[in-house]
Amino acid sequence: AVVSTQSTGEHGAEMEEVVGELQRVVDKTGSNLPSLTRSTLPPVYRVVCENLVGNLRKISTDTPDENTVTDLAECVNNFAVLISFIKQINNSRPMIRSALTLGQRFLEVFLSKGLPALSGLMKEQWLEVQSILKRLQTPTRYLHHVTGHSKSIRDIALTAKVPQMKKTLELLVLKVKAMLAAHGCSAAFWLGNLKQRDLKGQEILSQEPQKDEDEEEAGSDISELSIDTDEGEEEGRGEDDPCEDSDPYSESMSIGY
Repeated sequence: AVVSTQSTGEHGAEMEEVVGELQRVVDKTGSNLPSLTRSTLPPVYRVVCENLVGNLRKISTDTPDENTVTDLAECVNNFAVLISFIKQINNSRPMIRSALTLGQRFLEVFLSKGLPALSGLMKEQWLEVQSILKRLQTPTRYLHHVTGHSKSIRDIALTAKVPQMKKTLELLVLKVKAMLAAHGCSAAFWLGNLKQRDLKGQEILSQEPQKDEDEEEAGSDISELSIDTDEGEEEGRGEDDPCEDSDPYSESMSIGY
C-alpha cells in the first residue's frame, strides 16, 4: 500500500508522493515517472532516504505541540515503508547499504530530537506517542535482521556498518525505556528475545564463529533484544515492575522492545 500520512505540510506531501512512486516500482505496478524503474531504484532510494533524514531534522521540536507529533508520525511511517522495501526487493546490496547508513542517521536524529519531543507530550498525547513508538518497532526489527544478514554473508562493506547500527538500536531501547520510566510507566516497556533472521525472515542458526559470539556477549550488546519476541507478547514482560496507579495512561500502554 502507498504510504498514508496525516501531515498537510509541503515536505510531507512531497515525501508521501515520492515514497508512493517507489512503492509502485517495488510492487511492479508501474511508476508514473518513466525514469523510475527497478534498475534506477537503488540510487533514487538512497536520495529519498537522505531527504527523509533531512525532513526529520527540519521538524521544530523546541516547543512540541500537535503538529510536532503529526510530523514525527509521518516521518516514522515513511521510514517504516522505506525499510520494508529491502525485504520486498530482496538482496539489493546498494539498497541494503543505504538502509544501514541512512537508517542509522534517521534513528540518531530521532533520538536527539524526536524522542525528547515525544517525552514532553506524553501526558497530553500519549496515544499518539505510543503509536509512533510501536510503528518504529517494525523498521528497527528489520534493521536488526539486516545486520544479521550482513554478517551471515560476510560482506565486508556491509558488516563494517553493523556495529554502529547495533549500538544505535541498543541506545534506542535504553532511551525509550528511560522515557517511559520517567513518566511512571515502566511496566509498559518489556524486552523480548529477537531471533537472528535473514532478509526473507528465515532464522539464521549459525552465523559467527564461537569466539566472536563470546566476544559479543561479553560486550553486553542488547540490540538483539530491541524488538518484541517472536514467541508472543507475554515472554519477557516485566511483571514485577508495575506502572504507578496514578498514571492515567499506563494500564493500556504496552510497548515491546
